[in-house]
Amino acid sequence: MATIAVMIATPGGRRLLAHSSERDIALAAESVLRNLDPVVLPAAIWVQCADREVTLRLTGYLTGVQEEMITA
Repeated sequence: MATIAVMIATPGGRRLLAHSSERDIALAAESVLRNLDPVVLPAAIWVQCADREVTLRLTGYLTGVQEEMITA
């Protein structure tokens, strides 16, 4: 299984996460996003993985989490 890295950046700093499981990285990244102050959203997100489909799925998912938080 490929290693997946996600970086979440805000004006206050960056957070780098890495896991070998798509589910684990999604949960960890969502947790980081949900603990951010909504005024810094949308945060910049970079997803890196050798599997392009995983990269696209995670990018879409984390973008959706932020959209949900912004419109809530």
